[in-house]
Amino acid sequence: MKKLIIPIGILMMGVMHAQQISPSTTENFVYSKTYLDYNASGQPTKTAETVQYFDGLGRPKQIVNVKASPLGKDVVTHIEYDAFGRQAKDFLPVPQAGTLNGAIVPSSLANATQPDIYGSENIFSEKVFENSPLDRIFAQKQVGNAWSDKPITFSYDTNKVNEVYQYKTSTTWENGATKSGLSLSATETYPAGQLYKNTVKDEDGNQTIEFKNGRGQVILLRKVVNASENADTYYVYNEYNQLAFVVPPLLAKIKSWSQTDQDNLAYEYRYDGRSRLVEKKLPGKGWETMIYDKQDRLVGTQDAELRKKGQWLYTKYDQFGRAAITGLATGSTGTTPGSIRIAEQTIVDGYDSNNVNRLNTAFFERQGMDVYYGNPDTTYPNSSKWVTLLSLNYYDSYPAYSFNPSISDVLGETVLTGTINDGKSTKGLPVMSFVKNIEDDNWTKNYTYYDTKGRAVGTYSINHLGGYTKTESKLDFAGVPQNINTYHLRKPGESGITVKERFVYDHQNRLKEHYHQVDDKPEQLLAENSYNELSQLKNKKVGNNLQSIDYAYNIRGWMTDINKDQMTVPDLGGKLFSYKIKYNQKDGITNPDQTFFSGKDVKAKYNGNIAEVDWRAIESIGANPSLTPKRYGYAYDQLNRLTAGYYQNPQNPYSREHTESLDYDLNGNITKLYRTANTINNITNVIDNLDYVYTSGNQVSKITDTTGNSAGYEGGGGEIRYDLNGNMWKMEDKNISKIQYNYLNLPTRFEYGDMGAMGIYQHVYRADGIKLQKTALRSECGIINCYGVSTVSDYLDGFQYMSSTTSNPGGGGDPEFLRSFAQEASKAMEIQAFSVEEKKTVPPSKTKDLSFFPTGEGFYDYIKDQYIYQYKDHLGNVRISFGRNSAGALEITDANDYYPFGMNHLKTGNAFFGQNTYK
Repeated sequence: MKKLIIPIGILMMGVMHAQQISPSTTENFVYSKTYLDYNASGQPTKTAETVQYFDGLGRPKQIVNVKASPLGKDVVTHIEYDAFGRQAKDFLPVPQAGTLNGAIVPSSLANATQPDIYGSENIFSEKVFENSPLDRIFAQKQVGNAWSDKPITFSYDTNKVNEVYQYKTSTTWENGATKSGLSLSATETYPAGQLYKNTVKDEDGNQTIEFKNGRGQVILLRKVVNASENADTYYVYNEYNQLAFVVPPLLAKIKSWSQTDQDNLAYEYRYDGRSRLVEKKLPGKGWETMIYDKQDRLVGTQDAELRKKGQWLYTKYDQFGRAAITGLATGSTGTTPGSIRIAEQTIVDGYDSNNVNRLNTAFFERQGMDVYYGNPDTTYPNSSKWVTLLSLNYYDSYPAYSFNPSISDVLGETVLTGTINDGKSTKGLPVMSFVKNIEDDNWTKNYTYYDTKGRAVGTYSINHLGGYTKTESKLDFAGVPQNINTYHLRKPGESGITVKERFVYDHQNRLKEHYHQVDDKPEQLLAENSYNELSQLKNKKVGNNLQSIDYAYNIRGWMTDINKDQMTVPDLGGKLFSYKIKYNQKDGITNPDQTFFSGKDVKAKYNGNIAEVDWRAIESIGANPSLTPKRYGYAYDQLNRLTAGYYQNPQNPYSREHTESLDYDLNGNITKLYRTANTINNITNVIDNLDYVYTSGNQVSKITDTTGNSAGYEGGGGEIRYDLNGNMWKMEDKNISKIQYNYLNLPTRFEYGDMGAMGIYQHVYRADGIKLQKTALRSECGIINCYGVSTVSDYLDGFQYMSSTTSNPGGGGDPEFLRSFAQEASKAMEIQAFSVEEKKTVPPSKTKDLSFFPTGEGFYDYIKDQYIYQYKDHLGNVRISFGRNSAGALEITDANDYYPFGMNHLKTGNAFFGQNTYK
C-alpha cells in the first residue's frame, strides 16, 4: 500500500505540481519544500526541495535533494541495510548527471565514479559488528581507498587484576558542602571483572582505553604512550556519586603524594546539599566558590584574587531567568573560602523570588548610568554591598534613555517596538545591553532592532568615546543578508566612515559574490566564489580577479591543496602562493638526524594529523622561487602531540634549519624545546635549546637556554611568578617586572625595562572582556637626552586607530626608531608591522588616526585607501598579503613562513626583512 506522508512543522510544505516536482508515486515518501525567497508577485524564486523515500518497513532508503548542486542537478544519498536491518554502510551524497525532478533515482551510485566527483575512491564508511544481539561495533572503516585497511578498531573486555587503582574518598560536610579526602594505597586496585574496559585504536594505532563502573561513570581514561608507559587520568567520585577529584597523569604516576602535590596538580570539586557545585580547585589556582538563589541560578562567584579584595562578581535576573544586571559587590568575611561562601549563601537564602523587575522610569543610578530595574534591595546583593555596576541587559522594550538613537526603520523595513502593533512587538527579545569599562566609568551602549519577523536587522553601538557604529542589514525571505551597511564614527567632531557590503547567492543560497564599498569610492568585487558539485569551495577570485585561488579536497572533505596546478610551474603561473597538505602521504625525509631526534620520525598519518606541508610563494614581484617546494615534515607521539617539525630546504633538506623539536611530560607540559633558524656558512644556527623547570605543578618556574643565542629566547633562568589565579605576573627573562590583571584575568598593565629603556602597556577592557584601548609608553635614553613615545590604539567594532606622540625630540637617541617601535608594538596585523613606507598625512576629510578595518578577505588600509587580500593556510595564518598599488598593479605587502608552533621564520633577507631579523 502506498503511503503519502506530508508532515507539517518547521518547514513550509509546498503543493506538488507536475512541472515542479514529480516524486515516484509507487514509493513511500516525504516531500519537503523550504522557500528561500519570494519575488514581488508573491511567488517563490528559490526553493530547497527534498524527497525522502522509505522502504516497506518505514526505513529511509534514499534521500533526493532536488536540483541542489551548483549546476542544478540532484544530489542523492543512498541508504542500505544488512540482513539484520543494521545500517552498516554510510554512503556519501552523490551528485547526479541531471535531475529527475524528485523521482527516485535508480542506480544512484553510478555517477560517483566521475573524475570530478569521487572517481575510483570508496564512497562509503563501513561498520563491522560483532555477531551477537549486542550489535557492538568491532571496527569502522572510513571513506576513501587509503583507509580501507586502516580501520578504527574497538574491543570490549573487563579489567584485570592490578590493572586499575581504586582511589577512595572519605567525605565530610564543612560549611554546608562536601569535603572529600582522597586516599590510595599501593595495593588498592579494583578486583578483576568489576569494570567495563573499552579500547579504541585509531587509524594510526594510537590506543585509548576507557574503564567504567556499573553506573556508567568513567573511572579511568588511559592513553598508551608506549609499551612501558601510560598517561592515566582518574575520575574519583564521592559517596554521593558526585565527581570529587580528577587525578591527571602526572599526579597519578606519583601514587603517593603530598597535599602540596594535590593542590598543584589535582582538580577538586565540592557540592552543597542540593548537588550544586559550590567550590572548585583547579591546578595552579586558588579555590573558586559559587552561590545560588532558591531557583538554582548562579548569582555570585569569587576566585582567589577577588577574595583578597573581599568582593564577589554577581548576577541579578528578571522573572524569566534572564541576566539583567551584573556587577561587583562586597561580601562576607571569614577564615577559609568555604566559610566566606556559606556566610554569603546564607544571605542569598534569605531572599525569596530574587527577581528584579522592569520599570518604565529609572529607579536608581550607579556609575553614571540610570537603571530601569526595581527591587535592588530585595534581591541579592542589596545596594549597600554594591562596589560597581558592570552591565545592564534589557528585554521586551526599550527604556527611555535620553541618548537613545531614533530608529523607526532599517533600509525601509519597519522595526518592532515595545508597543504591540498588529500582534507583534519586541516582547521576549533582547533589545539593549550596556557594558561599562572595567578601568573607568565610561559605557558602551548596544541596541538591537528587529523586523516584523523578529529577525535582527539593525544594531547601534554608542562607544565609550561618544562615537557610534551603526549596522543595517537587508535580509531576504530566508534571513540571508543581501546588503549590510556599516556607519562608524570614533567620537563627535570627527569625520565618519561608511562601509557598504552587497552579497549575491546562487539558487541554494551559496555565496557567489561579495561586494564592498568604502565611503563614496567605487564598489569593489571583494570575492567571487565557485563551487564543485559537492558544494565545496572550488575557486575564489579576490580583488576583482587580482588573484584566482583554487582549492582541492580529499575524499574525506579535508583541504589538500591551494593552487595545486601551480606547484610545479615556474613563477607559479602568475599566482603568489601554492600549498599542499599531505595527511596519508609522505614525500620528504623521515628524520634529518636519527640520533639527535631519536624516535621522532615523519610518517604518513591516517587519523587526521598532517604528515607534511609543501609550499611555494612569490615573496616579491618578479621573484621566481625554486621549483622544488619548501616543506615541513611533522612527527607526533602516541598522544597525537606534535614532537618535531623538520623544515626541508629545497637545496638541502637535511640542513635542520627552521626546525623545532619538543618533549613533554605526561600532563602535556613542554619540558624541552630545540629550535634552529637559517644556516650560517652551511652550519645550523641553533637559537633555542630550552629546558622548562616546573616546581609547582603545571606552572613553569624558570626556563634555561644553553645556546646563549640572543636571536631566540631572551635570557634564561630568570624567575617566573604567578598570582593566586594562576596568572603570570613576573618574568625576568623578558624584563617583565609586573603584570596586573582585572577580575576577568585579562592583563591591564605591563611594566618592563631593559638596558637604557623602560616601558608600560596599559589596556582598557569592557566588562565583557572586549579590549577597547591599548596605550604603549616607552622611554629610551641616548647620549644626552631621554625620549618618550606614547602610542594609543583604539579598537572599536573592528576599526583600529593609532596615534603616537614623541616627547623631547632633538638630542641623543633616535626619535624615528622610537616612533617605529611604537607603531610595531601597538598595531595589529601586518599592515603595521611590515609597511615600508612612511605614514602618510591624513587628509582633513578623512577620519584621523584610523589605520585599518577588516574585510571578508583581509583588511582595508585606510591610510593608503588600499584593499589588502590574504593567502592563508589551513590554520588561518597569513602567508602572503597583496593588493593593488596606486597604479592598479599587483603588489605584495607581506610574506610569512612559520614554524610549526606559529613563530615567524628568521628571514635570510627579502623585500621586507633584513638579514637575520625576526618579523
